[in-house]
Amino acid sequence: MLAFFCSPSPVRVNRASQNPILYENGRSAVSFYASDEEYVFRTTLPPRDASGISIMEPPCHYHIHQTETFRMVKGTMSLYKGVDPKPWKQLAVTADGKQPTATVPPKTYHRLQNASSTDELIFDVRLSPVDYEVEERFFRNFFGYLDDCKNANQAPSLFQLMVFLYHADIPLALPLPWHGLGIVVSWVYTAATAMWGQWVLGYKVSYPEYYEEKKAM
Repeated sequence: MLAFFCSPSPVRVNRASQNPILYENGRSAVSFYASDEEYVFRTTLPPRDASGISIMEPPCHYHIHQTETFRMVKGTMSLYKGVDPKPWKQLAVTADGKQPTATVPPKTYHRLQNASSTDELIFDVRLSPVDYEVEERFFRNFFGYLDDCKNANQAPSLFQLMVFLYHADIPLALPLPWHGLGIVVSWVYTAATAMWGQWVLGYKVSYPEYYEEKKAM
C-alpha cells in the first residue's frame, strides 16, 4: 500500500551466511559469537579519516530494556553519553594488555566513535538481557542495508532504518534538553515512523539476503 512513495531499495548483497561479515570494501566488519558466549558480537570500525563516517558508527540511541557493555580489543574508543558533545569515556587497551570495559544502562542516550584518524577500532559488545536471534537479525539487516546504500551511492530511507530500530527496541535518540521527555518523544517518534514505514510503505523487518531466519524445530 502506497509503496510507490518508498525510496528505491539498493541491490541487496547476499551476506546471510557470512560470519564475519565485511562491509565498506573490507574496511569494517561484524563477527558474531556463538549464542552461548558472554559477548554477542565483535565490531571493527575503520579510522575516522577523509573517507567519511563509517556505517558502523551508530547514531545517538538508547536501549529500552538492555544494558550494553563494550570491551576494548584494539584502538581507542570515544564513548558519549546523553547529549554532551564531549566524550564520557575514552577507552583503550592498556600497555599490559588489559581490556577495559564500559557499561551503559537502559534508557541512556549514547553513541561511540573511533577516536583515531589512523588506526582501526575493534571492540566486543554484550547486551543484557539478550535474545541472540533478535540481535543478529537486527545488526545483519541494519549494517547490510547501510552498506548496500553506500555502495549504490544513495541515501538510506529513514523509514526503513526506523523499522529496523523499532523492532530491536532501540529508539533513535532525539536531542532534547530534558532526558525523561527525550526518552518518551524518541520512542514515540521511532514507533510512529516505523509503523508508517512498515505498514504503509512496505519496508520489512528483515531480508533474506541479510539474515537467514531460524527454522522452527
